[in-house]
Amino acid sequence: DCCIALLHRALMAVSGYLTHIRCAIPRTTVLRGARVIARRVVTRRPMCASPAEGESFMQRLVREGQVDSGFFQGTALLSGVYLTVQLCSEDQRVSAVTAVLSGMRGCGLDTKISDRQLIEDYIRKNATAAVNVIYASPTFYFLFAKMHGQSWLISSVRSVTGTMRVVPFMCLFYGSFALLCPFVTRALMERGQTYEEANGNAGVAVLLSGFVFVEALVELRGCGVTFGQMNPGAFLIFIPALVGRLATGVLTQQQKVGIESEPLLPESWRDGPTWQQHTAMTFDMLHIDKDFITTALGTSVFQHMLNGVTWILLTKGKTATLTDMARFILGGMRGTPLSGAAQFGKTFVLRSLFGFSWNWFSSQQVDMPAFNAVLDMLPPTPKSSCAV
Repeated sequence: DCCIALLHRALMAVSGYLTHIRCAIPRTTVLRGARVIARRVVTRRPMCASPAEGESFMQRLVREGQVDSGFFQGTALLSGVYLTVQLCSEDQRVSAVTAVLSGMRGCGLDTKISDRQLIEDYIRKNATAAVNVIYASPTFYFLFAKMHGQSWLISSVRSVTGTMRVVPFMCLFYGSFALLCPFVTRALMERGQTYEEANGNAGVAVLLSGFVFVEALVELRGCGVTFGQMNPGAFLIFIPALVGRLATGVLTQQQKVGIESEPLLPESWRDGPTWQQHTAMTFDMLHIDKDFITTALGTSVFQHMLNGVTWILLTKGKTATLTDMARFILGGMRGTPLSGAAQFGKTFVLRSLFGFSWNWFSSQQVDMPAFNAVLDMLPPTPKSSCAV
């Protein structure tokens, strides 16, 4: 009886242990599976939180489409500028442009830079560049949202909201270029540079003097990063990468305004075999030139770094570290070298399509009759004014 009792207890103990294991294995598997699924969901769409209880379709669209106060501020500013320009008479527009010129002269700018040069090379050029980048911005913000896992609908909404959010910063950025670059150009001319040399160097000097931070805000705010999500450490990566991208992006397209594009294909293709002629005609029609290659290829590496910092700030906010940013830049959405390479490929597509859009708009002639009316009243620029 004693042996039977011991055997019974042993069998009961083994049965209990096996039951515990059988119950524990599915629970562990489920927990691990849930973690994997959760990790995949977070990796694919960190910004797409699940719908809140009782949230309607439109409420979710507004939230995920980032329809915020920045969108309304930019829309109000752009609408106000457009309506003001359209509702003003030609005489009022001429008076406004003349007042700007008089103000610059009153601030000490001498006539070594003529009024015609001020309008053509600074005021009108930067106004046109601002219009072009606003036209091209929806392409960038749509692609940025799409390459990070957003739906077509959400990406389309963000293409508009992102563009409107950057309007105030664009007005500040290009307006400051138009007003400050003539003074910097004049200072460089006094150091012995010709007008053409000083004009090109002035843009770089103004950009690196502090306006790169304005462009950083343009980039981050346009992609939906709030001021509360930004931290100082992020700018240690963001600013150097932005300087590199601006050198091959903004400055290239800014200097492109008003000048003839340098063709990518040799001139002999226009008189070559039929396929060469058609290829050259297609490139001309789409404005695929050397500036397009510079803008698309030269900015992809820097944009990949900027996208990595932006995405980490969007998902982690102020708690984001430099390690998090470097890990995403190198490892992409899934944290592997292959995912990092795939993410860079997406960035290259983004820069190519955005560069094509921006380059195409920069190649168009933007009609600004207010400036034309003032230019018609001014004498031609004497050649002697091109240098001190």
